[in-house]
Amino acid sequence: MTTFFGGAMLLIGGIVLLASGRYIWRATAVLRATDRETLDDVSPNALVRVAGTVTASDDDVLVAPFSGVDCVALRYQIEERRLSFLYLFPWYVTVYEATAAVPFTVRTETDSVSVDEPVQTVALESHVVETTRATAEPTERIATFERDHEAIPASTRWQHPPGFLAPLARTLSLGTRRYSEQRAAVGADITVVGRVTPDRSGLDPIVVSDGSPIATVGRMAKTSIAGVLIGVVGLLLGYFLLFLT
Repeated sequence: MTTFFGGAMLLIGGIVLLASGRYIWRATAVLRATDRETLDDVSPNALVRVAGTVTASDDDVLVAPFSGVDCVALRYQIEERRLSFLYLFPWYVTVYEATAAVPFTVRTETDSVSVDEPVQTVALESHVVETTRATAEPTERIATFERDHEAIPASTRWQHPPGFLAPLARTLSLGTRRYSEQRAAVGADITVVGRVTPDRSGLDPIVVSDGSPIATVGRMAKTSIAGVLIGVVGLLLGYFLLFLT
């Protein structure tokens, strides 16, 4: 039994470590990329970093669901304040999130660079559009969005706790929902990291960001650091059970 459990921990730890490490390696592409203003003299498949202003056609934009801002790349999420066994205080837990993007152009100082493929990662500054307590209703735009998406729970036990827990829930603001967006708005200054397409007509993007390279890597990697730690612990525990007991 110990051998089986140790082997399982080694396998799970290895898988988690590989998956998290792969994502962190992809995040470092932001640092490994070369700054370019144009793709005219760049080899196909080269890893480059292009900074400039977002431009898009009027009929090819996204409308951010909570704020109504026109953008070309977007990540949005709904979080709910809950209690957690991992923390000693209430915490915002993500109950819904999604990413979307459309083709757009980055206008640099010397050229316009097309970004035609779907964006893999949106690592932009997060804007909290609205925070709504459990006892209140969100604005009509957000309420309509929630009604139109079945994956978003209309209500939870944190918003409607048992009667004897209601005073505590109100004191701790449990069930409060926070609506935030990361958006590359039309006219905003952003950085796109990606590989040059085979015909050198544009970029196959890896990440869209509005921060420095170091800040972008931090945004991308922070969610994977916990995975790396879990993977290492799993490997160590599995090794201990298999070879040291």
